[in-house]
Amino acid sequence: MEEPFAEALERYLGETLHDRIRVTEIGGTFALPSFLERTYKLYEAQIAGRWCIFFAARENAATPSNIAKHVGLVRSAVEAVVVFAAPSLSAHNRSRLLSHGVAFVVPGNQLYIPDLAMDLREHFRAPRLQDADGLSPAAQAVLFHHLLRPDENASTPSLIAKRLHYSAMSIGRAFDDLVAVRLAETEKHGKERHIRFKAAGRQLLDAARGHLRSPVRAVKFVKGDLVGVPLKTAGESALAELTDLSRPRMDTYAVAASDWKTTARDRGLVETDRHNADYMVETWSYDPAGLSNMPTVDPLSLYAQFKDHSDERVAAAAERLVEGLPWL
Repeated sequence: MEEPFAEALERYLGETLHDRIRVTEIGGTFALPSFLERTYKLYEAQIAGRWCIFFAARENAATPSNIAKHVGLVRSAVEAVVVFAAPSLSAHNRSRLLSHGVAFVVPGNQLYIPDLAMDLREHFRAPRLQDADGLSPAAQAVLFHHLLRPDENASTPSLIAKRLHYSAMSIGRAFDDLVAVRLAETEKHGKERHIRFKAAGRQLLDAARGHLRSPVRAVKFVKGDLVGVPLKTAGESALAELTDLSRPRMDTYAVAASDWKTTARDRGLVETDRHNADYMVETWSYDPAGLSNMPTVDPLSLYAQFKDHSDERVAAAAERLVEGLPWL
């Protein structure tokens, strides 16, 4: 196995997983049978917080059944995710490895690591079509982040992920969604993937309008004390604060859907009916705090929520909201 293989493996993992993956060779660290040391090279990397060992064939690989046995020997020596690696792999051998439950990688083409819940074997698959409901939550968050903060130089999955409270892998998939609907392009600079939108300001928002969807998954009527709970004002309450719309009788707040149960439990909040509620809480498909530094949720998420509202007053307020944004 030539040394450039490690570089190819590192580059492929980084491109596929949208994260910086460092691959290094392991030498003489484990007590392995000598025939394994002659047949394979070992590399290591950290992926999704897990220690992974790549078991790379030096020359002609053994049969899939023997590879499965060899991987088992490495597993018995180390507590790590063990992955067979090779420069190429036939469809027959790939199928045999799958039947033996062996994780494998072919840099530039195939990746299968079930222990990490990844099955990306088909590298040359057709682009995923955007579903009829619009952009994925992560893709919409990336789009809004760009529109709201165009002066901030964040165009890679790792940088955007920190700001929006997503994993870099999720942001990488969001890039794919935005490319699929022709709102953006991506390009590589070194090992990093960068996104570049095809328009700016109101032109980009108008191009995306048909793909936008409300971030609200559910609305809950809630009793309890919200003092000290870091929730953003949302819904018509936020729209009223940011426009001349009349304020509703009951205040509304937003929280990421994934955080609601923990927040309710820790703060003693109780779901009830409309008549006994103190306020409403919207659970969102992305974290509202990731896009807003204000007490209210961000204006573009409000626009996505209310642009097609059945109440013409509310829909008109959503339009006035975006018309008043300075970057438009």
